[in-house]
Amino acid sequence: MSYCRHCGAKVPDGAGFCPVCGASTAQESETDTNASWNSDPVADAETNKSICILCYFGPLFLIPYFTRKGSPFASFHSNQGLVLLIFEIIASIAATVPFIGWIIRLACGIFIFVCFIMGIVNVSNGEMKELPVIGNISILKQN
Repeated sequence: MSYCRHCGAKVPDGAGFCPVCGASTAQESETDTNASWNSDPVADAETNKSICILCYFGPLFLIPYFTRKGSPFASFHSNQGLVLLIFEIIASIAATVPFIGWIIRLACGIFIFVCFIMGIVNVSNGEMKELPVIGNISILKQN
């Protein structure tokens, strides 16, 4: 008797699919990992959660984007992290405007912090939710 690699349930010998979660029991090779990311979004999210947290720490979004080629989850969160980084740069430039700069800095700072927390929570939950207001902007190629 073997065990399902997705849910851990016992799988009878010779079974093609897990009786609990329905996942295929066929063994994957390392080269098939990218193909499984495209066919199973849950496995993609579970596999890439820990590295995708880096997407929301400024230029570190590049690490998941280049190391997890073919992962829609990593591409999505890398794009969200890049958009947030660009917004941070624009907000810091706008904050230098005399008299109203401190208002811009405060408002944008709160918004950036909220988006940062939301992004990390979305990654931790394995969700591909867009950030508010700026999340619908797509800069990076989505896999």
